[in-house]
Amino acid sequence: MKIYDVAFVGMGASALGTYKLKYYNQNCSIVGLDKRFNNSRNNFFAFWLTDWMVPFQDLIKNRWNNWEFYHYQQKVVHENATSPYCVIRYQDWKNYCLENSQNISFKENDVIKVERKIDYFEITLDSEEKVFAKNIYDSRSVKIDGERLKQHFIGHIIKVDAGHQISNARLMDFRVKQDQGLHFIYLLPLDDNHLLVESTVFSKYLLEPIWYQNQISAYVEEILNIKKYEITDTEQGVLPMFEINSQNEDKYVQIGTKGGSTKISSGYAFSFFLRQLTSDNKDYHSYWDKWMDKIFVKYLENNSKSDEIFMKMAKKLNGEEFSSFMMGNATFSSKLKIILAMPKIGFLKSYLRTIFT
Repeated sequence: MKIYDVAFVGMGASALGTYKLKYYNQNCSIVGLDKRFNNSRNNFFAFWLTDWMVPFQDLIKNRWNNWEFYHYQQKVVHENATSPYCVIRYQDWKNYCLENSQNISFKENDVIKVERKIDYFEITLDSEEKVFAKNIYDSRSVKIDGERLKQHFIGHIIKVDAGHQISNARLMDFRVKQDQGLHFIYLLPLDDNHLLVESTVFSKYLLEPIWYQNQISAYVEEILNIKKYEITDTEQGVLPMFEINSQNEDKYVQIGTKGGSTKISSGYAFSFFLRQLTSDNKDYHSYWDKWMDKIFVKYLENNSKSDEIFMKMAKKLNGEEFSSFMMGNATFSSKLKIILAMPKIGFLKSYLRTIFT
């Protein structure tokens, strides 16, 4: 009976990063378990270029020193010359983490059950095969409670034969319908002929795929005034906007979103996981960042016109302050500006809800 030293349950970005930075070609045996491991998914991981992300900058596919926010007739532009907004794509990350690897094998199966034995774990696959490992890293998708706030989206990469004139990243464009929750378009110009256009909603309930697709079509044709284009790729996701209570045990570690890496107010997770993995800090997010995020999410849950609050925040902060807050290394003065941008009564009510609910 072969007993692996390490088993990765799920081979997403966090599992790949853990393997690369902790176990790459070490003297140990490793197995990765993921039914979708060899499919064509190539989603984007976005972040601002901080010091702990510099070692991975050769993998950056695109970067923008300017990003924008739109709300009806309002437009806010941020600039940061030293910490641009960046994206890495999954397939590039996967190739980087596994290139010339010699101590890891893969099984394209779902994991049905994990059972702890005295000296190892017994992992049952959907093929009824059993795999044995001394240590487990579990990055499977978390259960997204239907009654909790979540961020959900569908995005298309579109090819525009005639080209486009967009140069800045658009992090939030609220010039779209707001009848299904807080809704915005996220847009990235990838090159002269390709755009990533995502319809993103903050709400408790998911919508039918056609709804997001219709919002994207309307935005491209009416706001961007692009009539002829081709959809070349699609990505979608659902992210929790609530704190994940990880249940790590001896030799069984939850990582990625399941381990709490996602910043609940924004959905960013990739850079937080790498910061935690490359430092001695065991927490993905500071106490004060988690405190502010909880209050902010409570506000979103209980108030309409949240789009106006995001615009006020964007106006209050410059590019450096905004990016540092999003990456979890903001100064006290920047955090104070964010608090002051929120309606005072709404902020107080949201704070009290974090205590009594």
